[in-house]
Amino acid sequence: MNENTSVAEITFTAFDFETTGLSPVSDGICEIGAVQFRNGEVVDTFQALTNPGVKISPDAQAVSGLSNEQVANAPEVGGVLPDFLGFAKDTVMIAHNAEFDMGFLRVALQKHSLPEIPNIIIDTQALAQKAFPRRRSYSLQALAEHLGVDPGSAHRALDDALTCMKIFNACVEQLSFMGDLPLSEVLF
Repeated sequence: MNENTSVAEITFTAFDFETTGLSPVSDGICEIGAVQFRNGEVVDTFQALTNPGVKISPDAQAVSGLSNEQVANAPEVGGVLPDFLGFAKDTVMIAHNAEFDMGFLRVALQKHSLPEIPNIIIDTQALAQKAFPRRRSYSLQALAEHLGVDPGSAHRALDDALTCMKIFNACVEQLSFMGDLPLSEVLF
């Protein structure tokens, strides 16, 4: 993808995972949410509960509200990942604190013998630091509050992906004061 292409001409996929804990090695993905958008407008959404193969920790349950019972009969994450990757194919992917989600994605892809993704990844946490310097917090919820974005059900994958999309759009608007913003201006 040409880095001089206008952000307005690119299809993006904002995504989020809910996990059983904080370690990509010993924990797993229990929910995937994603929203595909172009020029600030939603094109499509993807949401799936997955059976992570490990128990959801009490701390993770408290954050997401997801229980072991809710994911017990869901398909294994290895069965859902191909659908998610197909959904995000040929798009630039966006996540908030992307290294967290990408750590889980890399481990899950390797565990299920799936190929690594070729997509460009943008971290809205880093982008927000460029667009809105000197904030006290760059958490998804703090930025949503600062920007007046309704976070929906915070800490559920699809709602967090939608919030991530809205934060990305706000960052693009803030940084594009000189006209069209090329992709190179949102990459780090």
